[in-house]
Parts: sequence; C-alpha cells; structure tokens
Amino acid sequence: MIQIQKIYCIYNAEGTLKGELKYIYDKYINNIKCSMCEITHSAISPKKKWKVKCATYKIKIECLHLDELPKNIKGLVSNKAPCVVGQMNSGIKILIHDKELIKMNGDIDSFFHSLDNKIKIQ
Repeated sequence: MIQIQKIYCIYNAEGTLKGELKYIYDKYINNIKCSMCEITHSAISPKKKWKVKCATYKIKIECLHLDELPKNIKGLVSNKAPCVVGQMNSGIKILIHDKELIKMNGDIDSFFHSLDNKIKIQ
C-alpha cells in the first residue's frame, strides 16, 4: 500500500519580496490570482483556520513558493502550479490540480475534504 508521508501545497508565486510584490500587483491590478493562496491566505496573512487545520492534520503539510521547491518537485510541477503534491515512499505525485483548487473558491473545508478523498484513493 502506498503511504503519503508529506503534502506540499505549491503556490504560483515566488517567496522573495519582489515575488510577493509581483503577486500583489497581479492579484489586485491584473486580477490574476493563485488558487492555493486564496485557500491559505486572507488579504495579508495566513488564515487562522488554515493554521489550525494544518497543525492538526494527520499528515504534515508544507506550503512552498516556486523559488523554494526541491528539484524533484520543481520538475514535476513545472507549468502546473498552483497544485498539491504528495510525497510517498515510491516518489511524488500531484494530488490536486489548479482546476480543482479554483473550484474550492478559497474554502479551507473544501480543500481538506478533497485532500481526504485523494488520500483514500491512493
């Protein structure tokens, strides 16, 4: 049986100051949003509910920006971010794609419900 050891939530933005400023500009001026950011963050900070859910979830969850990705994940998610990746004993796999994240419309409960369903399928 495949066991998921860790979950990576990948933002479609860089974590540098320049990257964050570019994202804010794109979001509020160009109306270009990151569906993963919409789930994890309010206007300027992480959502409290997100922090609580991650802290109590059965698998460790780590959120990463594009410039923070390990090489193996970077190759997998190239041009596919935002997305959610599962690290398993047999490798890595995209569990939730951007189209699915968009449908969640920033809802944390929808995210964890979908994640639970994806993990059961594994």
